[in-house]
This record gives sequence, C-alpha cells and structure tokens, in this order.
Amino acid sequence: MTTTEALISGIVQGVTEFLPVSSSGHLVLLHRFFGLSEPGIFFDICLHVATLMAVILYFGKDIRNLVKQRNTRWLFCVALGTVPAVAAALLFGEYVSSFFMSPVKVSLMLIVTALVLFLSPLSLLRKARPGKGPTFRTSLLVGIAQAFALFPGISRSGVTISTGLLGGIKAEEAFRFSFLLSIPIIIGATLHKALTLDMAEAVSGNLANYIAGMSTAFTVGFFSLRFLWKAVKSERLFIFGAYCLLIGIAGLLFWKH
Repeated sequence: MTTTEALISGIVQGVTEFLPVSSSGHLVLLHRFFGLSEPGIFFDICLHVATLMAVILYFGKDIRNLVKQRNTRWLFCVALGTVPAVAAALLFGEYVSSFFMSPVKVSLMLIVTALVLFLSPLSLLRKARPGKGPTFRTSLLVGIAQAFALFPGISRSGVTISTGLLGGIKAEEAFRFSFLLSIPIIIGATLHKALTLDMAEAVSGNLANYIAGMSTAFTVGFFSLRFLWKAVKSERLFIFGAYCLLIGIAGLLFWKH
C-alpha cells in the first residue's frame, strides 16, 4: 500500500464512518472499482482506532457526564442497544462476510440505506418524546437497526439515527445515542480483528502510511461528525439518502454485467 492509498483510505474512513453512507460499503466498492490494494488488518485497526478517538473527543463532555453522574439509565440503554449487534455478529458472522465479496450485494444494501433515510422525515409527523434520552424500548429498536449495519452498504449512523427519530427521540438525543452506541461496537470489532493480527505484518508495515492514514481518518472524522449534526438538526438526512440511492444504482448497473 502506498502513502497515497493510505491517505485515500483515511479520508474515505473519516467521511463514511460517520456520515450515513456506509464506510464498509464504500471501501468495498472503491477497492473493486479502482483496483486499490486491500489494506492489511493492522492498518484497518489503525483507521478504526483513529475514528474511535474522534468520537471520544467529540462526545467527551457527554461521556464524562455519564460517568461522573453515574447515569445508570443511559448506560443501561447503551448496553441494551449493543446486545443485538453482538448477537448478530456471533450468529451470522460468516453470512455477513460473504457480502464483502459482492459489490452487487453492497450496492443493494446502499439502496436499502437510502430508503431508510428517506423515511426519517416521517418523524416530523409525530411529536418527539419529552425526556433526556431513549427509553429501553427505543434503545432495543435502535440496537436492532445497528445489527443490520453489519452488512456492508447499510449505514450504522443512518439506520440508528433514523430509527431513533422514528421512535420519537429528539434529534439531538438520537444523534448522541447513535454515536455513544458506536463506541462499544467499534472497540469490540477492533479487538476481534486484533485477535487475528499477524504481528509480522504490523512490524513490516510502513510507519509513515499508518500515521498518514490515522491522522487523516481522525481529522476528517471529527469534522464529519460536526457536519452530520448540522444535517440532522436541519432535518436533511434525505440528502444522504439520495446519494446512497445514486451510488447503489450506479453500482448495480456497473457490476451487473
């Protein structure tokens, strides 16, 4: 992998990890379309650590408040919302992995993401539930939505925020809960990949590429979070839906032959 490819991967990771367009789906399609070399497991771990740090920095105040105030309800909601994705990964991991080999399936999943994002404006038809966070019911629903995001092409942030909004959670709370929910998932996925890590690969890699990819993913990821919040607040998630629909259709047309 060249430094240019490391930078491209970092930018794609930083943008698509948080914006509702599916990072895994974009990485599959980009590597297939441009013929980029597949990043090693260690480099992939580095990119996920970088975006995890962006989430922790952006939501640092919220995380500190949860810990200091011992907000057990919020913590339980995050734990409850994490269960479906963990269970799905353990039960259907092999089946999900097969989707990474098929750009056609990824394109179809992007279209599914688009449909979910197009549904998010329906939340305007119902009054947001008063309160300071999700209920146990909505936590479980958002968690089930997150489980579907194991498939490449299904945007984790897109389906979780949209489900939260449709479940009656206020925009700010749905946005915050979605990304607090992402922390244990990113940590778990990173640790799982680390178990299959070949230390020889990590040691033999180009340190400059790791630094370039991580710094790019962190910086771009942080500003992507700010951009997404503005889109959620202004009720414009459908814009990302239009993008996913376009990319999905284009992918189907390109790889169907």
